[in-house]
Amino acid sequence: MSESRIFVDRSKLSSRYIPNELHHREKEMSLLQTMFKDSYIKPDEFVFLTPHIVGRSGIGKTSTILKFSSMLENEFKKSGLTLKVAYINLKLQGGNKYAVYRFLLEKIAPELPSQGLSAEEMLRYLLSYLYENKLYILIILDEIEFLLRSSKDSGIIYDFTRLNEFDLSRHCNVIGVIFIARSTEFHDKIDSSELSTLGRLPIEFQPYSIEQISDILVTRSSESFNPNVVGTDIIDEVSLFTTSSQIGGDVRYALDLLLYAGNLAEVNGGDRITLDQIRKAHGYNHPSITIQDLKELPKNHLLTLMAILKVQNRRKKQYIELKEVRNFALELASEYKIKKFEFEDYMNDLLDRKIIEMKSLKEIGMNITSLAELEPLLEQQINKK
Repeated sequence: MSESRIFVDRSKLSSRYIPNELHHREKEMSLLQTMFKDSYIKPDEFVFLTPHIVGRSGIGKTSTILKFSSMLENEFKKSGLTLKVAYINLKLQGGNKYAVYRFLLEKIAPELPSQGLSAEEMLRYLLSYLYENKLYILIILDEIEFLLRSSKDSGIIYDFTRLNEFDLSRHCNVIGVIFIARSTEFHDKIDSSELSTLGRLPIEFQPYSIEQISDILVTRSSESFNPNVVGTDIIDEVSLFTTSSQIGGDVRYALDLLLYAGNLAEVNGGDRITLDQIRKAHGYNHPSITIQDLKELPKNHLLTLMAILKVQNRRKKQYIELKEVRNFALELASEYKIKKFEFEDYMNDLLDRKIIEMKSLKEIGMNITSLAELEPLLEQQINKK
């Protein structure tokens, strides 16, 4: 098989890949390092911690925690100690408390029997095993709200926030349990004693800004694609799509978009990704308009869409100036001999239908599969009305 003209390493676009440097999560990483610093300096005096991390999907929560846990393992190793990290995605690996405890026991101490044991017995076996073998463990529970939603058993939070109380006669070698959730809504599903132990103040991950997403994509692209395959126009376009209200800043979506568009470029025999391929990839996943939508729209709405499309095509941008679109729409109305054309009304209706988006008071845009494909469809519907 010949070498790809597009890709250097597709795997670098995977959400599972954790880069050597995590951009724009330095503050959160530093906070975690400060919280757990004494765990490898004075492990037997370290106070058991249960921080919880919240933030929407695709903004680096899990990557940051896994990166931090790897760094913490190295610090323990430098101190002549052994730290094991148990990452559990509750959406994939735990439908109930018993399944979670069994997975944890098998991951940390596979030689210990788990058959026939209750959930609490497995937890006690694990704690004894850690103490007797002078091992330490950091537990990471991801998607905590999924477990609470599916099993409605919040007892797991109670257990994990009180691991240091299971046996008061000896030190607990679990240095901490990190809970990861998309929001603090799961607080409503646990009782006050559990919330008190967990703590009401989470470490909140804020969504990335468009500039931060651009930084991340530039780095990932340099690791994934051949030189000059991804231009700054592509980075700008993907960043705009990713920070739209539809996507909400999910970087995983941006990486998928680059991968999909890269595959399109490769199939087409190109040597770079084009804006049209990015828009096509985005449109397949998040179409803002369908053929049925076009059939149902009045003629003046279609002319407004055509004006947006024409200006997008001219400027090679997703979001364009409202003033330029208005002027172009009025020209089209005159061309089709429409005397009364209320541009603002049609635009607001298209906004309500979520066919177009408003980036600011002066810029609007539309998510489409392909500029080239939509234009003839629009013309066809306009001429029918």
